[in-house]
Amino acid sequence: MSCRPAQLVTAGTLVNKSEVIFGGEASLKQQVKNLYEKYHPKVIVIITTCVPQLIGEDVEGVIAELKQDIPELSVTTCKTGFNYPRSMPLGSDAAWVALIESFTPQEKVPGAIGIIGRTGQDAGNLAAIEMYFKKAGIPFFSFPTPHIDTMAQIVRAERLYPIHITPWLTCKRLNEAFSCEVQYLEIPAGIEGTSRFLRSVADREKCQKLHDLVDQEECRVLPTLENIKRQFAREKVRMLLVTGPANEVSIGKILAEFGAEVFIVPCMKNKFYQQEKKILQERYAIKFIEEDFDLLGDLIDEIRPTAVSVEFQAQPETISRFLPTFINMLYLVEYGYDYALDLGTNFFKNMHKPVYETWNQLVKKYGG
Repeated sequence: MSCRPAQLVTAGTLVNKSEVIFGGEASLKQQVKNLYEKYHPKVIVIITTCVPQLIGEDVEGVIAELKQDIPELSVTTCKTGFNYPRSMPLGSDAAWVALIESFTPQEKVPGAIGIIGRTGQDAGNLAAIEMYFKKAGIPFFSFPTPHIDTMAQIVRAERLYPIHITPWLTCKRLNEAFSCEVQYLEIPAGIEGTSRFLRSVADREKCQKLHDLVDQEECRVLPTLENIKRQFAREKVRMLLVTGPANEVSIGKILAEFGAEVFIVPCMKNKFYQQEKKILQERYAIKFIEEDFDLLGDLIDEIRPTAVSVEFQAQPETISRFLPTFINMLYLVEYGYDYALDLGTNFFKNMHKPVYETWNQLVKKYGG
């Protein structure tokens, strides 16, 4: 999480055979006590693996006991199940909630807003959105940042604008504990999405200068956008994006604006996702696949996409079909105008289509 200046300590518990069978709650409780005695942290987050989930460990019961034994310590966990693409953003969101419990109230800055991004990759990487508020003279605080002390400043904001679907729990807790008004607008990804987000903030904050900045940016980027749209119109992209760390929604939004036909398998279904889903369906006719399926290959055979975006683990099912594959973990911090233009300008080059076409020809000729 690029959080080393904040002294993030990672520790684990040793699990023996008997604990796999009978449970390791006692070892877990003792390890938390050991960590507290050695480091005196404010927050401990318990992240379980598949073994305690399989045997039904009572982690929440351990936490309840620890609250009685060490009332000054905040301990939390997250039930994620076995869905890694879902557990990654959801677990991070739950971890930030635990962090927020250590924050103390601070005096609000009149007119200040808060930008709430995703955990991990967004820390210190929000300049594509922050710069517009700086230029417009709107006081703002960002969350997350690379240091906990800086993140704690978010409680000084009067209004919070989440810029992705993942921080639902984080925003909910900030509202409850520090009376920060939360307004989800949309993800500022792509040209239209970025403009609509910034203009909505400008309207709510009554800031004409921010509107003017958006006007300038649209004049700058629209010619390039039109070139990208023409190329997508020629190539006819049919894109399947499968549960990444929630960026399947934002990347899909950008590609749909270019003119691609987009199918999304979402990893999160919280309130922010429901709002963004409605926007994407109405604006771009994006299709969402929320029903369960056995194999990604089966889904590919049904949809027949021209390209896919998936996790590393899914590559065997896509490469074996000679299907251009993007690894969605490599597409992070996709906010603002320039990211979208870069993605669109280089999309077909990054598909490596000549390689796949050559392989397909060889298979048809020699594969039998």
